[in-house]
Amino acid sequence: MSRHPDLAILGSGTTAFAAARRAAAAGRKVLMIEQSHLGGTCVNWGCIPSKTLIDKAEMYHAARRGEAWGLNLKAGPPDCRTLMRLKQRAVETLRETHYQHELEKTPGLEVLRGHGRFLSPRALQVGAEIVRPEQILIAVGGAPRVIPLPGLDTVDYLTSYSALHLPDFPQSVLMLGGGVIALEMGQMFARFGTQVIILERGKSLLHEFDPRLTRMFADILHDEGVEIMTEVETERVEGRPQGVCLYSKVRGAPVGLCAERLMLAVGTAPATEDIGLDRAGVEVDENGFIKVDAGMRTSTTGIWAAGDVTGPPLIAPAGAREALVAVNNILDPRADSRIDHTHTPMAVFCDPEFATVGLTAAQARVRGLEVEEAYVDLDQVPKAHVMGDRRGGVILVAERPSGRVLGCQMLAPRAADIIHEATLAVRFGLDVSQLTTTVHVYPSISDGLRLAARALARRLGLPIV
Repeated sequence: MSRHPDLAILGSGTTAFAAARRAAAAGRKVLMIEQSHLGGTCVNWGCIPSKTLIDKAEMYHAARRGEAWGLNLKAGPPDCRTLMRLKQRAVETLRETHYQHELEKTPGLEVLRGHGRFLSPRALQVGAEIVRPEQILIAVGGAPRVIPLPGLDTVDYLTSYSALHLPDFPQSVLMLGGGVIALEMGQMFARFGTQVIILERGKSLLHEFDPRLTRMFADILHDEGVEIMTEVETERVEGRPQGVCLYSKVRGAPVGLCAERLMLAVGTAPATEDIGLDRAGVEVDENGFIKVDAGMRTSTTGIWAAGDVTGPPLIAPAGAREALVAVNNILDPRADSRIDHTHTPMAVFCDPEFATVGLTAAQARVRGLEVEEAYVDLDQVPKAHVMGDRRGGVILVAERPSGRVLGCQMLAPRAADIIHEATLAVRFGLDVSQLTTTVHVYPSISDGLRLAARALARRLGLPIV
């Protein structure tokens, strides 16, 4: 049996649905190929389940913090099974109400269940069926990266997927990695009572963020009982009846650490195994991510790729935007639609939250720009005093002498929401005087962005009133 859709999409996650929705609305016949659940990583194994548990860990932590403010709240031990069951209910509800419902109501959109594999640049095999589309979009996403660590095959290790399906929270966890997943999951586990040690290969956590912010957050984690080790070279791991032991060198000194569980939080790998990219002539980079241009074209004409399978920034909204760029070019080859992730914000859902958009001062200087930077400590923001934790900060970068906003980083409560003000400023070329003369709600954490803009406006001689 053979099918001939206008567009075949490998995957059915956020990226795939964004493309399918746009192409179907333009009258194209669209076939998504999916071997697992609708919704992809974000809904089923990533954003939604992890952020559900992270949010509940924050609630649990807030109940205990309240005692210092005279609130008679007593937090008993968390019920892991109830948390996991309610987390799964949130996943299934979202999958049904968003993805299944959209599939059913969108004319011209179908799903073919099974593993899709290229036979050639113009043909895919899915079970017993052959699909011969006019165009193909690869949107298979990513999966937790597993490193070749000696002895790992003897250990029942956790990843960001399996850690979200535990029957009970472990007493202790060795968290290998110091990036987004390690910090989000590490803090979550710690708040639910797990002893956590974070082991980072580099010299600091979250290399994407300014050290002033990451050092402050490391102190916050330390106060919550999380131990952090940097400059760690892992050598081997051993399974023991009572758990696992990891042998490493920390700043050159041999160190052995034991815990109930080991969790790998060392990044994301593209989910391209056994989809036949070689038969399609699709080139990949040294990490296995599909190479694309700014219009999301692969090395093979008629084959496009978007989302995590193409590499950073590895966030669902970025993948959705990339998918729209690809489909715009598919629908109209003259469109020359392009992606620019300078305007793409990202956040880390720890507590307080990290968020960033645009360029850092160092990145801007590499591009030959003359810049000015302002740092505002959260202690200067009245709302932080209201909330009772003043650790955090806002960094704003502007071009000299115009004051055009180039980038922003922050560590603050609800930074993931506040960063969109800076995102609009970066995208539409606003200057710092426009930020500082815009009335902000008082008291609010976003007032920290206004204070940073005011500091820059003063240095650059721009209006502030």
